[in-house]
Amino acid sequence: MVRVTYDVIALTQQMPDVRTLLDGLSAAGDDLRLDVPEHGGVIQLFDDEGGPLLSVEAPVLVQVPGEAERLLGPSAAGLRPPLWWVEARAAERQGAPELARVFADALVNKLGGVVWVAEDQP
Repeated sequence: MVRVTYDVIALTQQMPDVRTLLDGLSAAGDDLRLDVPEHGGVIQLFDDEGGPLLSVEAPVLVQVPGEAERLLGPSAAGLRPPLWWVEARAAERQGAPELARVFADALVNKLGGVVWVAEDQP
C-alpha cells in the first residue's frame, strides 16, 4: 500500500480551543506559514515556499464509552468520554511527520490524553 499522508491522532481529555490548537502548531515550527480558513474545518501549515506540510482537522467530540478504543486499539484503553479527537495529517515530505507528532504531543501535554500513530507508520 502506498501511503500519501502520515496520520496522527491526539485524543484529548479537554476540548482544544483555537488558541491551544494554534499553540500546538506553533510548537511544530514558528517559521512556518499558517492558513486558517474563514469557515473553520481544516488548519494548514505550509513551508516558506508554499508547500503543504500539515493539515489539522477540527476537533470531534467522542461521547460513546469504548469508541476510541474500538477505533484505535489498546493505546486508547482507559480513556473515558468525553474525549476530543484531533486528527493531523502530514504530507509525505521530509520533516512533516515529525511536525504532526510534535503538534499532537503539545496538545496532549496541555490537555491530557494520548497520541495515536498507526503501527505501519514510522
